[in-house]
Amino acid sequence: MQIAMQLINNCRWKQTILLIGIICMIYVREFHETHADTYTDGQIIVKHEELKVKKNGRYIQCDHPYKFQENVITNALSNIYFEEKGLLKKKGALRVFQDDEIRKLVPLIIQAFSVATPSQVIAISSYSERLLLTDQQNYCIAFILDHSLNIAFSRVHMLQTYNDTMSEKKQYTTKKENPAQIKRSRFWKLIPAAGQRLESNHENWLVIDLSDKIYQQPVIQRTGTIDEKIKVGTSELDTRLKKLEEKMGGTGETHAPNPSILIKENRQESKIKNKLMLLREMVDEGIISAEDYDYKKAKILREAMGNLGIKEQLQEIKDLKTEGLITETDYTEKKKELLDQF
Repeated sequence: MQIAMQLINNCRWKQTILLIGIICMIYVREFHETHADTYTDGQIIVKHEELKVKKNGRYIQCDHPYKFQENVITNALSNIYFEEKGLLKKKGALRVFQDDEIRKLVPLIIQAFSVATPSQVIAISSYSERLLLTDQQNYCIAFILDHSLNIAFSRVHMLQTYNDTMSEKKQYTTKKENPAQIKRSRFWKLIPAAGQRLESNHENWLVIDLSDKIYQQPVIQRTGTIDEKIKVGTSELDTRLKKLEEKMGGTGETHAPNPSILIKENRQESKIKNKLMLLREMVDEGIISAEDYDYKKAKILREAMGNLGIKEQLQEIKDLKTEGLITETDYTEKKKELLDQF
């Protein structure tokens, strides 16, 4: 009888241990699926990070999980601006996140915030739309504290080649970068917009009041991306440029030229240069905007030099830079692309 009772007790213990093991496995699986997530869309990566963030002299616990409305986070990202530093800086405030970038980021950020724990921040690695060649990387962390969105950057529009991007993705899982420990950059600083302020002693950290009416309004529909503009074209601008090209004798029935003759003609008189000069005159006269000029310039540099050899293209962009028709950045990036092809 005693032996039978011992066997029954042993079976009960085994059943209890098995039940506890099953419960633990279910819990670990649920926790992993809910909280240990990385969300991606192409080159864009949004993930949870266990980073210590100090604010006002103390380490914080975030107000997570947090539910975002799509229009709120879209408007918040659309209204983050920076300005460049240095001798070759562009004038005025520039947007950190571009439209196509925001469209990809928003659902990932909403998902990440909805399941984040108070000890986690949201790490965001994304790539801005570029007129020419290389991508520009943004890297930041975001978290909610006192019903405000805090977003601190360590990289804003940092130039990235394709190889840099792939290397970055490989290292991402092992490298933890903490933008909250950075106070400023030599190359840029954030510019607070409506409902925003800079964190004390930081040029890279915005505190955004999400209750401000600018973030509560419906999303304003913007124009398409630069690639979409190049593919489809801005009809009014293309019509004006077509008329100009007709005056230049650039339209009408043509035959495929001999490449050697084409190179010789371009050396004598650059049609690319003439087009950009006409475009620049149109900007000066207020006929087209600077954005129109950048759009057409990007299209010309991408497409119009395809029949030239690398040496001729290098000479062409050097001349365009000397004439002030392309920027130093345009020249450097295009030159790098051409040398990589050599």
